[in-house]
Amino acid sequence: MGSEVVLCIFRADIGEMPIEELDDRIEELGWARSQIEGLLAEALAERARQSTRRAAASVLRERVLEAAGKASGDVKLAVSLAESFPTTLEALASGEINAGQARVIERVAGKPDYRSEEAILACTKEAPADLLSRYALRREPVEERGYSKYQQQRQDRRASITQEPDGSWKLFAHLDYMAGKRVSLAWATMAEGFRREESENSKVTYLQRNADALVQLITRDGPQRATPASLLMITEYDADTGELSHPRLDDGQPVPPELLEQLLDNSDVYTAFADAEGQPLWLGRSKRSASLAQRIVLAARDGGCIGCVSPSERCEAHHIQHWLDDGPTDIDNLAQLCPDCHHLVHDCNWQVCRNHRSHYRISAPPDPFPDHGTSTYRLAQHSPVLRN
Repeated sequence: MGSEVVLCIFRADIGEMPIEELDDRIEELGWARSQIEGLLAEALAERARQSTRRAAASVLRERVLEAAGKASGDVKLAVSLAESFPTTLEALASGEINAGQARVIERVAGKPDYRSEEAILACTKEAPADLLSRYALRREPVEERGYSKYQQQRQDRRASITQEPDGSWKLFAHLDYMAGKRVSLAWATMAEGFRREESENSKVTYLQRNADALVQLITRDGPQRATPASLLMITEYDADTGELSHPRLDDGQPVPPELLEQLLDNSDVYTAFADAEGQPLWLGRSKRSASLAQRIVLAARDGGCIGCVSPSERCEAHHIQHWLDDGPTDIDNLAQLCPDCHHLVHDCNWQVCRNHRSHYRISAPPDPFPDHGTSTYRLAQHSPVLRN
C-alpha cells in the first residue's frame, strides 16, 4: 500500500498511573491496535491474492489460533478493503481511523442510502464506529427506489437458530424494513412490560430483559401479556384533493403501496405537530416525562436516536437543557436518545446540537488538546507507543 509503519510498544508500570495518564495510554494503544489490524489486513489480502481466501484463513487458524469463523471474516474484510476500498485500508494501516470505522465503511460505502467512501472517511473524525453509519446516511428524500428496495429485502429475508457447543442457542434473523419494524415494536413493548414489573433492586440487565421478552413473544408462554404495539406512519395530506402522499415510517422508509390500504384501515389519525386536546406539546415544568403526543412528534421529527441508528421504540426522551437545570418538558427541548447515547450525553459530556438543516445530533466534547490537532499527533509526539 506504500505506507511503512514501525511500531515500538513499551510496557509501562500502570499500577500507580493517574487516571489522566491511563486515559492517554488507552487511547494511544487503541490507535496502535488499529494500525496493527490494518497491516494485518494488508498481509491477509496479499496472501489471499497469491493463493486463496481459505488458505489465508488457515494461516490465522493454525498460527494465530483464531476461531475458524473469525478467521474467515477477517480475510473477507481484508480482501474487500484491498479490492474495493484501498483508501480506507491505507487510512487504517496508518492509524488515521480505527478498525471498527473501517468495517462500517466496508459495509455501507456506496450503497444507495449511504455516501461514498471518501465522504464517510471525512466523517470519521467526528464519530465513533457505532455512530458512523448514521453520519454516513444520505439526507435526501426517499425516491421510488425505496419500494424496489422493500421487494428485494422481502426476497432476501431469512432466519435461523443454531445450537452452540455448550448447549445454548443463537438466533439470527434478516428481515425487510416493514417486518423488522413491527418485530422491533412488539419486542420493545414486551421488554418494557418486563421492566415495569421489576423491583427497584433488580439486577436484570437490558440485554437479559430483551432475551426474556423475545422468548415470551415467540412461545407466548410467560408472565407478561402481549400488548398491541403502534406502528407510526407519517404522510402529508392535501386539503384540496383529500389525498395522502409520501407515506413513510418514522425512520423515513417508504410504506409499500401494497401495504398502505391495509395499514390505513387499522389506523388512528393524528395531525402532526399540532396540539391535541389534553395532550399539549409544551408541558413546561409541570411534568418531567414526555407525553404520548410528544413521543409521536419526536419519532416523526428525529426518526430514531439522534446519535445512532436505534429505532424510536428503543429511545428515551432527553431534555436538551437538563431537567435538573430547570429544562422544560417542551417539544423543542426534547430529543430522542437510545440508552447508550443517553449515557454519552449525561456521563461523558457529549452535546446535543442542530446542524444547518435543523436536524438534531450529538457531538463529542471539544478536544482538550486543541493545539495538538488530532490524537494521532499526540500519539506520534508524546506516546510510549512510537510511530514512524
